[in-house]
Amino acid sequence: MLLRFRFANFRSFRDEQELSLVAGPFTDHPGVVRPSAVISEGILPGAAIYGSNASGKTNVIQAFRFMAEAVSSSHRSWNPEGPIPRDPFMSGQESSGEPSEIEADFVLADVRYRYGFRVDSEVVLEEWLYVYPKGKKQTWFHRRQGSPIAFSNKMAGENRTIENLTRKNSLFLSTAAQNNHESILPVYKWLSSLLFVIGDRGILLHHTSKLCAAPEYRSKVANLISFADLGIADLQLAETEGPVLSKELLAAISSVLKQDLKPPETETELRLIHRFGQKEVPLLLSQESAGTIAYLSLLGPVVDALNKGVPLLIDELDESLHPLLAIELIRMFNTPSSNPKGAQLIFNTHDTNLLSSGVLRRDQIWFTEKDKNANSHLFPLSDFKPRRQENLENGYLQGRYGAIPFINPEVLLTQHEADNGEAG
Repeated sequence: MLLRFRFANFRSFRDEQELSLVAGPFTDHPGVVRPSAVISEGILPGAAIYGSNASGKTNVIQAFRFMAEAVSSSHRSWNPEGPIPRDPFMSGQESSGEPSEIEADFVLADVRYRYGFRVDSEVVLEEWLYVYPKGKKQTWFHRRQGSPIAFSNKMAGENRTIENLTRKNSLFLSTAAQNNHESILPVYKWLSSLLFVIGDRGILLHHTSKLCAAPEYRSKVANLISFADLGIADLQLAETEGPVLSKELLAAISSVLKQDLKPPETETELRLIHRFGQKEVPLLLSQESAGTIAYLSLLGPVVDALNKGVPLLIDELDESLHPLLAIELIRMFNTPSSNPKGAQLIFNTHDTNLLSSGVLRRDQIWFTEKDKNANSHLFPLSDFKPRRQENLENGYLQGRYGAIPFINPEVLLTQHEADNGEAG
């Protein structure tokens, strides 16, 4: 499970930021906190990020995505002679030449790991992996530009051979995994298996359809569809003649799934079976509402994350999704019985109903806000020491915690008067 995620000089964030899923000293919803042999505080199964438009909420999730893609693809897919595809703060400004840094602090099989790297646009400047068996820190490897990688004898494997295969613009961890370095494969698999919901939800429908080909996944997705009370009794997979995916959509799906997909001769299409009185009628997805599509598109990644016990990061959880469905998705991750493997849900949203729903602990709520220099900042609700019975939704909307847009009604009124004057 993720403990902390730290990053700096990425997109709208110039300074170092940290998102923590270590439980705070709050007594609300004690059953949500997962006990850990690694830390005394316990670990949270998720976090919600609030903020005004363009405040940096999506960029927090994109920072996770950059880390996952660098780990999984830098050795195999990045251009050997090309630049590192990072996105520093305010590209083109003075900070664009400064390094970007990312680190994840997480727990696997009751052992804590800290893995991170520091890169500029040309080379990997630094990379490290610290392991804490029985709470004692071991430096498995530490890489610095211009020096041989320092390896610990605790990390068995062909370390020097793999070091010689590592390009200056790719990660050692990525190279080692591609060369089957068994000691750090679990770290690679966890970091590269983070799941993301960003952008076009239509791409995720294909992911959900593929998962539903397996009976176990299909049953779970069908149960969640029925639970949502959308008038849907079941789902079915139907074979269609000829490929139904465009080249552009296929390329986008390949990028999300990190697989090179080829156009199939036939395609499996997901259909939802609606109940009309005593009749059950399958409908094409093109006949479904935006809300149904939004919910269905999330179910594949949700079931996948719960089944694997990995973090799922969702950009705009509330997009076309009813607040009650969003609450239930959060509750799935917060409840140990429905989330026995310790999956975590990290999402951003504008849905203030979640703040008053009681489904989130006070230490699961975070905010993003930009300062006068357009530099985003990430900070927790706990900084404001909210009381247990405090109305968090009202407090947020009233600006008590910041992270809301400043709306000047006089500007709108002046514009309205000008428009009326022109019309007259």
